[in-house]
Amino acid sequence: MEILASLDYWFWIPVLFWVGLYFWFYRVSYPTYLKKQMRKGQKWAFIPKWKGYWFVCDVLFTVLMSLVSALPAIWAINKWTDYDWFYGFAVSPVFLILGVVFCRMAKVKTAGLFQSAYFLEYRKVRYKYEVKGNFRNETDVQNQTIWSFTKKLKNAETHGRLWKYVNAMAKTKKIPPDIYAETMYV
Repeated sequence: MEILASLDYWFWIPVLFWVGLYFWFYRVSYPTYLKKQMRKGQKWAFIPKWKGYWFVCDVLFTVLMSLVSALPAIWAINKWTDYDWFYGFAVSPVFLILGVVFCRMAKVKTAGLFQSAYFLEYRKVRYKYEVKGNFRNETDVQNQTIWSFTKKLKNAETHGRLWKYVNAMAKTKKIPPDIYAETMYV
């Protein structure tokens, strides 16, 4: 077969597709995971406006990648053994498991970003009340945090900079001075 002879040239292409699949999970299809976290009662989960059939696409892309990733195994079997070429598809379940692991890793990483951004907002709200001397109970602080966090993320989403804003909030090292004093002199 001519296609088996051409596998020498595109042996490493599936690796590039795996990187693309990881970024698909990380940047595009994360709302499915955040929706599940919201149903569990996590207050930091924010679901963007645009919706789609992300779960179907996740499954389809993962299965497709597991089949495409069998091409190097088909190439190796054809080149170095006397077995038929279709035995190379035997490695597809391993790649299917790898796709599920990549999906989980990417979505947990995205959820971690949103959670870090939420807790930065929580620290800001708590600090705002403590500076004024207007101490609130935990429920009021959480409600105010949810309201301001959602408002800020919706505003960032309408301006097309949701990811930039969430990354900036999650990666910031700025903390209110009183929190720093509490942790240093205990």
